[in-house]
Amino acid sequence: MSEFTEDQLDAFKDAFELFDRTGEGKIAWKDCASLARCFGYNPTNAFVLNLLSTGNPEEEPEMPLTKQELEGNFVTLDEFLPHLWIVSQAPDPGSYEDFFEGLKVFDKHGDGNVSSAELRHVLSNLGEKLTGVEIDTLIGDQEDQFGNINYDKFIKTIMHDKEGSPED
Repeated sequence: MSEFTEDQLDAFKDAFELFDRTGEGKIAWKDCASLARCFGYNPTNAFVLNLLSTGNPEEEPEMPLTKQELEGNFVTLDEFLPHLWIVSQAPDPGSYEDFFEGLKVFDKHGDGNVSSAELRHVLSNLGEKLTGVEIDTLIGDQEDQFGNINYDKFIKTIMHDKEGSPED
């Protein structure tokens, strides 16, 4: 795929092999969004699954994908690269300001903090629902002794540019 550099292709190949649980040169569809996130892209699972199943990230499949389909459908690196190119060209799903304003709604005391419990609830129940493990990984050690998270610091920690340095 000529849109990516040789260094990028080498990195994609190495990462792809880590997700290839069977050693057959294929990964499950359910792992494709996670693979893309390894390289700083931020697609939703729905975006990637729509892309894989219909060829168009904006078009939903006629029938919702079942768990068996997510785990039973596989893609090779060569098949996935054109999809990864589309993911790489997609607009960023949100800016620092977008996330700041979104979390500010949950700042009941106006002190720049949100309740860890409320943030966990939001992340597990709204939008693209995260698992408990994913939420723990995202929050890390940012919770203070009162069960609050400073959302400015939280956003800066999780939002990285493609070189890995926090955005300001």
